[in-house]
Amino acid sequence: MNIKYYIPVYAITLVISAALLFSVQPMFSKMVLPLLGGTPQVWNTAMLFFQATLLAGYAYAHGTSRYLSIPVQASIHVALLLLCIVFLPLAIPEGWQPPTDSDPTLWQLGLMAACVGGPFFVIAGSAPMLQRWFSGTPHPDAHNPYFLYGASNLGSMTSLLSYPFIIDPLMGLSQQSLTWSIVYGGLIVFTIIAAFLVYRGGAYAKAKDSVVGKDAPDSGAPSIDWKLRLRWLFWAFVPSSMMLGVTTYITTDIASAPLLWILPLAIYVGSFILVFSRKQIFTNQLNTLLLFIALCLILLFSISLESFVGNPFIIVGLHFAFFFVAAVACHKRLADLRPDAAHLTEFYLLMSVGGVMGGFFNAIIAPQFFIDTIEYPIVIFLACFARYSWQEEQSLKNSWVRFRAALSKNTTKTLFTDSHFFAAFIIGAAIFINQFNSQLLNLLLGGIIILLLIDSYNKRWLSTFLIGFLILLFPPASAKLLENSTLLHQERNFFGVIRILDTESGVRMLLHGTTNHGVQAIDEDYKMTPISYYGAQSPIQDVMSIYNAQSGDQNIAVIGLGSGVTACYQKDRRRFDFFEIDPSIARIAQDPEYFTYLSDCGSPYSIILGDGRLTLQEKPDDQYDVLSLDAFSSDSIPVHLITSDAIELYRSKVKDDGVIIFHISNRHLDLEPVLALAAEELGMKAVGRVSAGSKVEGTELEYYPTHYVAFSSDPEKIATLKNEGWTDAHKVDGVKLWTDEYSNIMSVFGNDITKLRMKAEKEAVAAAKAEKDSEEPDADSDEGLSKK
Repeated sequence: MNIKYYIPVYAITLVISAALLFSVQPMFSKMVLPLLGGTPQVWNTAMLFFQATLLAGYAYAHGTSRYLSIPVQASIHVALLLLCIVFLPLAIPEGWQPPTDSDPTLWQLGLMAACVGGPFFVIAGSAPMLQRWFSGTPHPDAHNPYFLYGASNLGSMTSLLSYPFIIDPLMGLSQQSLTWSIVYGGLIVFTIIAAFLVYRGGAYAKAKDSVVGKDAPDSGAPSIDWKLRLRWLFWAFVPSSMMLGVTTYITTDIASAPLLWILPLAIYVGSFILVFSRKQIFTNQLNTLLLFIALCLILLFSISLESFVGNPFIIVGLHFAFFFVAAVACHKRLADLRPDAAHLTEFYLLMSVGGVMGGFFNAIIAPQFFIDTIEYPIVIFLACFARYSWQEEQSLKNSWVRFRAALSKNTTKTLFTDSHFFAAFIIGAAIFINQFNSQLLNLLLGGIIILLLIDSYNKRWLSTFLIGFLILLFPPASAKLLENSTLLHQERNFFGVIRILDTESGVRMLLHGTTNHGVQAIDEDYKMTPISYYGAQSPIQDVMSIYNAQSGDQNIAVIGLGSGVTACYQKDRRRFDFFEIDPSIARIAQDPEYFTYLSDCGSPYSIILGDGRLTLQEKPDDQYDVLSLDAFSSDSIPVHLITSDAIELYRSKVKDDGVIIFHISNRHLDLEPVLALAAEELGMKAVGRVSAGSKVEGTELEYYPTHYVAFSSDPEKIATLKNEGWTDAHKVDGVKLWTDEYSNIMSVFGNDITKLRMKAEKEAVAAAKAEKDSEEPDADSDEGLSKK
């Protein structure tokens, strides 16, 4: 075959293999997500699995490259590709259920290994293996196959960006799985052709001699030592951990959706493309400058800017921009340190080990040993060190010598004799201990710190350490919710960080991440009064009032326990079933040291642990009068609870005249159009209402603005709700029916319907107040005087 076909064949094969690797990650993670309640930790655990399996694939490529000739290696690889067809199409087998009383991390890893481990493993070995095959061909560029790594990453990037914008919106999960299986068949064909080219090119002898033994005596390549290997590990660890850290930071407050998983992963992969390309865009000097600017912006944001920024996209954009710059800087270090092609497979293997270390740190170590999500600030601090020591030959020991030399330039040989650093340290510490309550003053002082750092830019080691110290000094964004509050309890598990705190406004609050999951008044006179989203004016009160007027036994199901406030809608012969996925929440809600709704409201109840949808399936049909979905008041949306398939299940569990209610209060997403389409699909009526916020009369206790949608097949129930101000659920152009096969978070960004309903609610309240005032007698009239 003509030599000009070598690069296209190998490039296409690598693009296909990379596209398969990086499309299966969001696809199969989306399959797993409903089983584990939609928590962001599902993605971190999935990434750990994929990184570990990628490592295994690289180890397989490295081992067979060391001890086997290319023809033998190629035969084994093609055979494994054919063998893994038995796993297709990819799907979750029936009978796999997560544990309800223990951490499900190992269960998720086992499930993914059983379902997708085989195909992912063999495809993962393709990239380094094919580059090694190419190095055994007579092509003029065979001595430097690293440029093919760019083709591999191009396939990865294309696949990642296509998934949320093309693949996921146009195809359901079963169609995605089938398409993936077909493309997998194409990979087998191109892999066979690539192996054939090595034989056809007359390079069999060269290929056979290219087997790299322990010392590679005939390769002529310089040897590598463990100092260099450790540096590979470090510079691979930092961006891998940072990718998962920024993903958790963002998805905790928006949604565990493929788009928000994929963008950090796409940035991560894109940085590889840039630094391993033949033409370098980012020089070492430019990287140093950009990383310094990005670190200063993150520092300023941590100190003072966050309270000024209301638009979540600005916050997300800033963190994505910083991650991009940091990933490029760290991966540029890797690219500068890459070895001769004779050590190619070992380089990729150790680079993969570093990536797995980052995933293991975030998915396993951090949740077990850190009570807060400080892994993200820690790895930001480590990224600071990408600003120095660009030369390949400089060791960590030499870097330490330079640091000591920098300190010795001062007469007292101490960091704090430098006025810039001393001033920045004092100002940062003062802001940290909250000596300045003025936001404008904090912003001003934060700006002064940045100016001092800029003026000291050339003192790279000193400014690096100070930036890192200040970033670690300021707590994560979620911890700022503790200001003016007393922290009573904090813990962390698979599902996130849980805090209980008493606020200055006189309430005890249950926080899950940055989201309020329950509030109770501290004052004994109001302790049993439902507040926050559950007050007297809340839409849920309208629904419960209907059933308060009915006699007989009543069964209420609530998916999402929170602090247990729903139990205070008590009535004789009424009982509650609470479905809760997080065992820690169940324990806290039942502990009267923290919350007393369950213990003191007097309602008989039971708590069923596990994902609400899965555990509800086990309940008899036609059992409940009311089914309340209260898992949507967070900004992290468990999408699987709102699909038409899920609602069809709910309908089978409520009585023919029962009501299904969805609490969908949200800062960023408007879920009412999704529910309106589901009701239309299922032949049910759906109505919605938003209640305005207010306060408990005579107190500072708040009722929050609240958005609900209710479903029922009973026209009488719908008519009663409409008499209370509920109106038909609104649909929106561009929003399609969500099913277990399809959902699209991007289509529901915004709060237009919520804002319209809130405006209408305020106008109705104002009109009612004006009417009431007009009916009251004038104080100067005879009637008014007589009543006085």
